[in-house]
Amino acid sequence: MKNRGLLEKLIVAYAVFVIVILGLAVFLVYVSSRLGNVTADIYYLDQHKREITENLINELISLEETSKQYLLLQKESYKSLIGQREENITRAWEYLCLEGVCANDEEMRAVRKGIQIWGGYLERFHYQLGSVTDAAQLDDVFRENSKDMDTLIKLARSVNSASLKALDRKIVFLKGLGEQIRVFTWWAVSIAATIGLIIPLLIYKSITDDLVTIRTGIKHIAQGDFSYKIPLYSNDELGLVAESFNSMSRRLKELDNMKSEFISIVSHELKTPLTSMREAANLLVEEVSGELNEKQKRLIVIMEQGIERLIQMTSELLEMSKLESGMVNLQKEFHGINGVVAGFLAEIQHYAENNGVSVKAGYLPEECRVYMDKNKILRVLTNLTHNAIKYSEKGTDVELRLDMSNGHIIVEIEDHGKGIPEEDIPLIFEKFYQSKATRGHSGIGLGLAISKSIVEAHGGKIYAKSSVGKGSIFSFTLPVHPRIRSGGMPG
Repeated sequence: MKNRGLLEKLIVAYAVFVIVILGLAVFLVYVSSRLGNVTADIYYLDQHKREITENLINELISLEETSKQYLLLQKESYKSLIGQREENITRAWEYLCLEGVCANDEEMRAVRKGIQIWGGYLERFHYQLGSVTDAAQLDDVFRENSKDMDTLIKLARSVNSASLKALDRKIVFLKGLGEQIRVFTWWAVSIAATIGLIIPLLIYKSITDDLVTIRTGIKHIAQGDFSYKIPLYSNDELGLVAESFNSMSRRLKELDNMKSEFISIVSHELKTPLTSMREAANLLVEEVSGELNEKQKRLIVIMEQGIERLIQMTSELLEMSKLESGMVNLQKEFHGINGVVAGFLAEIQHYAENNGVSVKAGYLPEECRVYMDKNKILRVLTNLTHNAIKYSEKGTDVELRLDMSNGHIIVEIEDHGKGIPEEDIPLIFEKFYQSKATRGHSGIGLGLAISKSIVEAHGGKIYAKSSVGKGSIFSFTLPVHPRIRSGGMPG
């Protein structure tokens, strides 16, 4: 299944942002609506009802005092005040009786009871205004009126108290709502900031992971591993790049196979006629067909040298083709590594002396037997040591050292020549590659590639270190059975 592309990842990121913003907007609209409703209730209902009930209480108290003064003094000025206060009290009771003003049934019952008592009080009081004149009757009237007035004031105060409590509750609710808004806002900001940081990082990591995968594939292709396939399956631009590289790798693999096959065929076809040419040159040198003069002999020697070079090249090409195709079967046996190196040095000394170079060896303190194809390992030693001697200055040393570490024999060949540029070191074990520092010498760049294939076929590794102007160290490892000892066999 293919992964999401860059566009899809960006769409997902923006969708998350939009969802967070819409959620915050919906919440704020809801909260602002609640806030508006509660504020309206406080301003238009609770506060107004509180003022009405407070005025109602004051008017009832004032009415009681004014009515007593009127009944005692019978002044018309008091009568007009009584009428005004009666009207104010009646409007207050009517307002409290309106739908939605009372918060509950208990409060509504108190208001209705107050209206009922107020109606009875007005009817009785207006009757008293024209009929009560005796001082003895006034005491009874005052007592009766005071009793009703006290009840009315008590009811008005209960409604006023209820309005104050409702006002307090809504103020507390507003405070809690404000705290909720603050907490939610912090959460929303934190979530938005987290998403804003994490999603770009995830997208960045996704892109860099894909780039690392592509870079790994390119590295394999650059090293000649054309069978490697970049494992990137996405619909984005990087996926298309990976697909293009995989197509290119397949085509390069086909071309490399064709080249290897062509080289193998040509090398095989060339080997027989070149061998025949070498034998013919030998017969001419031996003057089998007749006596030769010095000039003819010199020309035949030159021809022999050229034929030998061609035969060596074709042999290397054939060997490389066989190693790549897996047609070479290693003839492995147990051999003491010290003995193998000592025998090799005895053979290489003449070549080193002719080049003015001395070869020194450092052996293991105790013989160790290694399961290997002796002839193939000698080929590796020959390739590496010949190169070390060939590129060393006269009068210098080439050191061949043996060591053991982590169950592996380590073979090092160090020279003190001109060295290899650092940028060439990762490529010198590739087929046909020749460093700029070594071009112009004989060879076609297969010796190190053949050595690498032989060492890896034994389960080892080969590598190089070099400093320009100081020399190079070529090393390879060979695995050792953990129970092998000197003169022993694996247990």
